[in-house]
Amino acid sequence: MLKSREDIMGEYKHYIRINENSLIIKRFSSAFEQPEGGDICVNEDGGRHYNDPVTNERGQYDRQWIYEEDGPRSQTDLDAEWDTRPPAPPTPEQVSEQRIADLEMAIADIFANGGVI
Repeated sequence: MLKSREDIMGEYKHYIRINENSLIIKRFSSAFEQPEGGDICVNEDGGRHYNDPVTNERGQYDRQWIYEEDGPRSQTDLDAEWDTRPPAPPTPEQVSEQRIADLEMAIADIFANGGVI
């Protein structure tokens, strides 16, 4: 016999996983994954799914576990973290463009110094 939605609700526990900075890096339900040692149960009577996003549009973890609660990170904190990230590596197209520019400069130097290719 199929279970009703009401019967299914409450069968699963909801967990979060945090990193060393207390940022929430994962949300999951016991329906799909078993908790690890440091995971925190935030709902003992939940539904099957619990997988809300944990990152913003820039890929930063935007929630934190503070004072035993799930809370948002401040925009100031997010911006400060963003400013410390290393620049993205160049794309293959940017690498090719730079190599072409370097070759053009090398050829120009050869001609400027009276050399022949």
